[in-house]
Amino acid sequence: MSPRFPRVEALLGASLEQVTYAQLASLVGNPDPREDEDLDYKGPHYSADQAGRAELAKDVAALANGIGGVLVLGLAEDRRTSIPNAVTPVELTDGKVRQIRQTIASNLRPTPRIELFPKHDQPGSIQGILLIAVPRSLDAPHAIVEQTRLAYPRRNGSTTAWLTEAEIATAYRRRFEQLADRTDRISRIDHDVEETAERLEGRSFLEAGDPLLTVSLVPDIAGDMVIDHASVQRVSTQELAAVPLLGRTAATFYSSMVGARRIVLFDDRPPRYVAELHSDGSGAWAARTPMLGIAQDDSNTWPYGADTDSIVTLVLSALRHLAQHAVTRTGAAGTAALRVRLESQTPIGGGPMRLPNLPRTREIHLAHEALVPQERGVRVSATAHRSAVGRAHALLNDLADGGIGLVQAASLLISDLFQHYGLAEPPQISRDGSIIASGWSEPERTQISTWAQQVSVPVT
Repeated sequence: MSPRFPRVEALLGASLEQVTYAQLASLVGNPDPREDEDLDYKGPHYSADQAGRAELAKDVAALANGIGGVLVLGLAEDRRTSIPNAVTPVELTDGKVRQIRQTIASNLRPTPRIELFPKHDQPGSIQGILLIAVPRSLDAPHAIVEQTRLAYPRRNGSTTAWLTEAEIATAYRRRFEQLADRTDRISRIDHDVEETAERLEGRSFLEAGDPLLTVSLVPDIAGDMVIDHASVQRVSTQELAAVPLLGRTAATFYSSMVGARRIVLFDDRPPRYVAELHSDGSGAWAARTPMLGIAQDDSNTWPYGADTDSIVTLVLSALRHLAQHAVTRTGAAGTAALRVRLESQTPIGGGPMRLPNLPRTREIHLAHEALVPQERGVRVSATAHRSAVGRAHALLNDLADGGIGLVQAASLLISDLFQHYGLAEPPQISRDGSIIASGWSEPERTQISTWAQQVSVPVT
């Protein structure tokens, strides 16, 4: 999942993956893509000696300690105007790329994440322009290792500045606070959406026993959306006409209301869905997961299991929907913490009397629609649970784009959930971002395959 830099990509005319050497070379003399806080041109090549390694480490750390950005190695800039003024092709051999990665790994603490995008000047050539993408880092501050001391650079407009001791202390404190805040935040919004679902559904529906699936997302770089009459009206109009469930043709949500710093969407018709869209770009879904009839045995006295097709579809749909809200409405950016939880709400016994400290709900298995006509469903999990949680991280823009990156992230997240049940990964999607047609049953197979073809996700 490649990092995204919307402002820089707009200036380049394409994503970092898709931009061509010709497009980059055409920037020469163009005043719009001048150097800035997130864009740095490097005409002089980084040498292999100590001075060159130190310079590369400084440039990467300066971006990682700021808002992130792109180093363009092979374009020189006018020092006075910061406008690119010449192409200076660089070596693009495997050895050169490996040297850059090794330099960053050995000269920075902690090592920031980077992605390299070589753009050859012609097919078969070993030279061209190299893009070094440096996302904004939650592990900041990143220090350059200089013999007996550590130094902390940061991008400041089109130049590089050095953090003061007070700024370094503040950055370290922010790192640990953000980690604690994200963990606490995603638990809170998960709890909130479950409470909303229970309040809207009423106790009579909960007693039916379908497990509750919650999907939560918290951006690492929060956004901001004003919640007032105009924004509530605008978002509600958009959402109540939208179709966030993948492969479907009908709207998912039927009504909306305002919550504390959030807009709540819900459908009070079975199967019930609830979504909470927070003003900072966070959000969560809660949905009932259908149960399939499965055979009883000694390890499973309850003849039903949670349908994995529905779980995968709901996770894919919720992640895309929540990320699109975060990116387009609130301006959230960077990576996002993801969480999925499957909670059994199938009661044990039918009477009103329950002994304290004893389980109130049954353990449930995972199940899949059988492909043989004589059975309704088959158990696919080795163990049963009352509650299980999966966690992952992903780039927010990849989720919002709704393509291969979305499928890759969903596969990681669902795998982390399913492994609690003894299932290594979902059979419906793969970690390389493809749809596995044989892993789905109908009608989900046709619906999800149709969606995948529309967004250029491979179906195998």
